[in-house]
Amino acid sequence: MSTRYILLLSLTILLLISTFSPVLSKPKSDAVEDDDEDLSFLEEADADTKNGGASDHFDDDADSYDDFPDDFDNDSYSDLDNSEYKEPEIDDKDVVVLKERNFSDVIENNKFVMVEFYAPWCGHCQGLAPEYAAAATELKDGNEGVVLAKIDATEETELAQEYDVQGFPTVYFFIEGVHKPYTGARNKDAIVTWIRKKIGPGIYNVTTLDEAERILTSNDKVVLGYLNSLVGLESEVLAAASRLQDDVDFYQTADPAVAELFHFDPKVKRPALVMVKKEAEKISYYDGHFDKSAIADFVFANKLPLVTIFTKESAPAIFESTIKKQLLLFATTNDSANMLPVFEEVAKFFKGKLIFVYVAMDNEDYGMPVADYFGVTGNAPTVLAYTGNDDGKKFVFDGEFTLDKIKAFGKDFLEDQLKPFFKSDPIPETNDGDVKIVVGKNFDEIVLDESKDVLLEIYAPWCGHCQALEPTYNKLAKHLRGVDSLVIAKMDGTTNEHPRAKPDGFPTILFFPAGNKSFDPITVDTDRTVVAFYKFLKKHASIPFKIQKPASAPKSQASDVKESHESSSNEAKDEL
Repeated sequence: MSTRYILLLSLTILLLISTFSPVLSKPKSDAVEDDDEDLSFLEEADADTKNGGASDHFDDDADSYDDFPDDFDNDSYSDLDNSEYKEPEIDDKDVVVLKERNFSDVIENNKFVMVEFYAPWCGHCQGLAPEYAAAATELKDGNEGVVLAKIDATEETELAQEYDVQGFPTVYFFIEGVHKPYTGARNKDAIVTWIRKKIGPGIYNVTTLDEAERILTSNDKVVLGYLNSLVGLESEVLAAASRLQDDVDFYQTADPAVAELFHFDPKVKRPALVMVKKEAEKISYYDGHFDKSAIADFVFANKLPLVTIFTKESAPAIFESTIKKQLLLFATTNDSANMLPVFEEVAKFFKGKLIFVYVAMDNEDYGMPVADYFGVTGNAPTVLAYTGNDDGKKFVFDGEFTLDKIKAFGKDFLEDQLKPFFKSDPIPETNDGDVKIVVGKNFDEIVLDESKDVLLEIYAPWCGHCQALEPTYNKLAKHLRGVDSLVIAKMDGTTNEHPRAKPDGFPTILFFPAGNKSFDPITVDTDRTVVAFYKFLKKHASIPFKIQKPASAPKSQASDVKESHESSSNEAKDEL
């Protein structure tokens, strides 16, 4: 019995081996084929490149990357300012400095604590610092029982990890030890108003003319409800609406004299509501049903200026708004005098739907860099629609600057009826180099050619890693120039755009296989060496290829080539 069992088991094993042996042997055969390919000449190219100063791969330290500003760091345009930051004098005596040793004590011993996790090198944190300090002083002077504190997350790393700090600044508000994220704007008034909403009744009574004048003088924007009574259903509705709009102060009065100071007709039917702003559109009257959601929607639509002037201070209010779509006017200061009034009139038709922004093109600090980013050239006024930081599509207005035509442009923008605009350098007159030059206008012709496997580097001229990669990339292209089915290309990502090639830092290297151009490209994640690139292409190319080792050059010629290479390398080093 046992003999028959052993015989049956042996036959089964032999069958399994015979069945799978072809499958198992195939990868081995492929591996042998790859191993047999002589890549020594490519390795020599890598050695030459290293001697010329290029690195094999990027530094593992993420901070050392020449990162591309992801739609201006997702928050604002502060990354456009490449000048050396000079820290202003900030009176932050009322901001408590937290360390691990005192963090728990401060949180446990105070009912209300706002905590900012910051990094000293963070531009957004530097911009917030004076506003945060001013808010701390105002709340302390008001004896409101709120502590504003800050913690250097680069030093207190364990606390930063405990509170899941993903970026800077990260601001939390603690109520009896329980934290929630701060969702307001990064300025003193917004911080103070937001906190008061969280700890107070939501609305404040105005019973005297002195109080009314102080409120109108000290606030950039306020909402006043003119009610029949300061208690009851009307007041409760107004308080509920207030809590839906954290960054605007709400007040209520039943005094006709106070109402008149807020631009009401004292005999108007109550309840009535008005928003008063220190802007071109100073007064906005609410004429809808006295309902908390409807009132909140009215405040949301009217709290921004008709047109926001782009500055470092206003950028967060623009790009942190829940209204993502924007209409931007690029014009010089002189041209704007005649154009802004028209732009403001158009803005009235799109409250709560579009943000209108004016960018002064002759402002060297922000106007020019923002214009460059959007691809706006020259000094001629330009109107551009922008979908916001989520997908970053742009649309250029082409027509006469009139109220009706800009209004129609805005309407088409909201209804997705416009054709996107992408930046592009001019198409090069000649493109015969080993590395093909791609610009926005010839991207489809070169990169999306279904008959070609295309390797594309998206670079920035100022990027150190791109400069280090260039000799390696050029060597690769030189070795592969005889492969007709393969294109090695590069595109300046600062002056060219295409919806199929979005850089995630510089350099970004993408591979577009032949016959598969309708699919997303493959991101190249390999060592930055000629051999590594070659092996990547061999693996992923739709059209198989193989290159032969070049014939050895005569000794004297090789010597001349070596001297020429050393000279080029030294020049490259001097240039970099």
